[in-house]
Amino acid sequence: MFLKIKIILFIFVMTIMTVQLAQADTVNLLNGDKLTGKVSVMESGKLKLTTTYAGEITIDWGQVLSLDSDQKMEVFVKPDHKVGEEELASLVKAEQTKQVGTEKSIKTSKVAAINSRPKDYKLKGGIRAGWNKASGNTRKENIGASFDISYATGKNRWKTRGDHYWATSKGQRSDYNWLLSADYNRFLDKKIFLTGSGQIQQDQFQDLTLRSIIGTGLGYQFFNNDELTLSVEAGPAYVWEDYTSRDSREFVAAKWGINFDWWIFPDRLNLFHNQMGLVSMKNSDNWLWQSRSGIMFPIVDRFFGSFQYNYDWTNDPVPGKLQDDSRIMFNMGYSFSDFPKLFD
Repeated sequence: MFLKIKIILFIFVMTIMTVQLAQADTVNLLNGDKLTGKVSVMESGKLKLTTTYAGEITIDWGQVLSLDSDQKMEVFVKPDHKVGEEELASLVKAEQTKQVGTEKSIKTSKVAAINSRPKDYKLKGGIRAGWNKASGNTRKENIGASFDISYATGKNRWKTRGDHYWATSKGQRSDYNWLLSADYNRFLDKKIFLTGSGQIQQDQFQDLTLRSIIGTGLGYQFFNNDELTLSVEAGPAYVWEDYTSRDSREFVAAKWGINFDWWIFPDRLNLFHNQMGLVSMKNSDNWLWQSRSGIMFPIVDRFFGSFQYNYDWTNDPVPGKLQDDSRIMFNMGYSFSDFPKLFD
């Protein structure tokens, strides 16, 4: 009698274990390790797996070779990946086994999210400000503020930025200038995009009342991910310049731009460089170059500090004015997006 009960219990336990094992998800890693458990979600490049031996663990999706599951999951692929009818069917039918990373199914690099609807847009940017004041034999006060925003969805991307600097020396204004720009990019494929841009600028101590620039052209996106961004663009532009002591002028110009942003250490240090240049089609001596370069480092949450170097060159300035302007700044700022890997 007791033997029969033991046999029945043994069969029952083995049946339960078999069912649990059959329902378990299997995660195969690049290093050969194999993890079992239940996939809860994959978002922002992180896969969360609930296990009986370690609770919930987080796995870097970039380290996942393949994923096998017989549970119902919603797998979202990246917009640039065309899903075939067979693949689409395997994603929506609960009774079919979902395989990610195998030759017959979706590559892991093409998966945007699992059981979590990914954002159909990307927002980047931040605001920053710096201030310093000296008293005694030297009486100076400097204030600087700037912002930049980048919003992308589908094949469209909008960017805008602004700078404003103000300074006094011994009670007299010694620096006052501002700049505001906006760009629109329309991607023709993964790399090539059409661009349209506009910029207005004032610099009191360069005698520049207002400079307005409207341009268009083609661009090429070499890299565009959370850790590295690099793009170049070039095309024609039309420029209007109004001065206080010199006649206003307008001309057609060739315009170019470079945008570079690299997280050297993803959770510690960021290097950036942006530049814009243009040269008149009528007079090659009439050209200018504006650049913003520096490093940025996270402090806490989305707050950061930065050291920035601005260098502007005007090859044909108003008589009596210098060709170059430079500025070194330390700023504190707030980012509109999380820093890569900072909170993993």
